[in-house]
Amino acid sequence: MAEVFGSELNRNKKYTFGPGAKIAVFTWQGCTVNLYGKPEVAYVSKDTPMLLYLNTHAALEQMRKQAEKDNERGPRVMVVGPTDVGKSTICRLLLSYAVRVGRRPTFVELDVGQSGVSVPGTVSALCIERPADVEEGFSVQAPLVYHFGSTTPGTNIKLYNKLTSCLAEVFSQRCEVNRKASVGGCIINTCGWVKGSGYQALVHCASAFEVDVVLVLDHERLYNELKRDLPHFVRVVLLPKSGGVVERSKECRREARDDKIREYFYGFRGITFYPFSYEVRFSDVRIYKIGAPSIPTHACH
Repeated sequence: MAEVFGSELNRNKKYTFGPGAKIAVFTWQGCTVNLYGKPEVAYVSKDTPMLLYLNTHAALEQMRKQAEKDNERGPRVMVVGPTDVGKSTICRLLLSYAVRVGRRPTFVELDVGQSGVSVPGTVSALCIERPADVEEGFSVQAPLVYHFGSTTPGTNIKLYNKLTSCLAEVFSQRCEVNRKASVGGCIINTCGWVKGSGYQALVHCASAFEVDVVLVLDHERLYNELKRDLPHFVRVVLLPKSGGVVERSKECRREARDDKIREYFYGFRGITFYPFSYEVRFSDVRIYKIGAPSIPTHACH
């Protein structure tokens, strides 16, 4: 048996991955994989933190069982770390594992630069009901999406924090009326900005969602800072990144964003969309900005 980021591979089935895809096939018992095409890099490694990730899932599942028994809420987990340490991957892994044991967790995407749910420049929440598709990821039907308007939180950190609070409020309201969602908890993916205002945004997120578990990937200083600043009941866990994590250049990130926008408007693989233009008079448009910087007094004269 083998899997890709928590999603099981079917025996004797071919899977197709496009240019730029970075895939890790993991097996607990050994398997044979036939690779077609010309990958840039392909290797086999026995050095993997997967056992630690599985133990993390087991601990979260134990918390869900206890929540179910005590009529409490399930774990609310925030995954943090700098860029290119595998935050999105471990989110997908933990979500898929949770679904495979019958849970209904919520995926909260706060990475406005490389969104895994909608287009870049948005924050979103998605109820996960089945493991991620091996090739295409999670089904993104009926997500809750808020427009931020930039791929960098620092562009308007006040608005970013406000949208984070809005997502947290909606999620909490859903948990009040949906027991499965409450027990399933949430997995929150965050941006790779972990210093200054970026760090404060992480603390704000932890407070807004009332997280009780924080997974810190490959950043001991961030781990110690969060241990110091978060309430004592929050479990902060330091995990290593996978050796297969690839550092992406600015150009690679930009291309990934462009691909995501193209898929949103024109479809993905066999699904084709047909976007069209809709003209609106400029006089009918109202433009607002939330959290704009204050104008200096001397500039008003």
